[in-house]
Amino acid sequence: MPDYAPHGNYEIWLDPDQDLVIRIKASGFVNLEMLRIHNARTDEIVAGFKGQPYVIVCDFDGGMVMTPDAEDAWIKSAVSRVVRGWAGVAYFFGGDAEFKTLVRAQVTRVLDAIGVPWHEVEDEEAAIVWAMNRLAEVTRP
Repeated sequence: MPDYAPHGNYEIWLDPDQDLVIRIKASGFVNLEMLRIHNARTDEIVAGFKGQPYVIVCDFDGGMVMTPDAEDAWIKSAVSRVVRGWAGVAYFFGGDAEFKTLVRAQVTRVLDAIGVPWHEVEDEEAAIVWAMNRLAEVTRP
């Protein structure tokens, strides 16, 4: 299969205020080529955690849908990150998100299958609160 230009919008960064929180903002129709970029950046950030538990906060601004091959690539990469400390995901839909039902189905099906706790919240503030509570839960002695 030929490679195509990356499609969709995927921003990923380490939260500047919370050391063990990855932030993601995704929208549009995300293809395999965009997922490859996303997976490489995620792996780069996760490697810096050196096995410590971490959480992800996702803003599905405007809605985000993965193509089938992108979804397959995400599943494989997600499984590899569970053993490296992935402890939870809080997500919300910003703006006038479309495809909410499809996004929920794609994301939560995978997270349930690989055993990563998740929670849908109303906004960014609630996502950070849930993520930090989840992190505290898994790091308590």
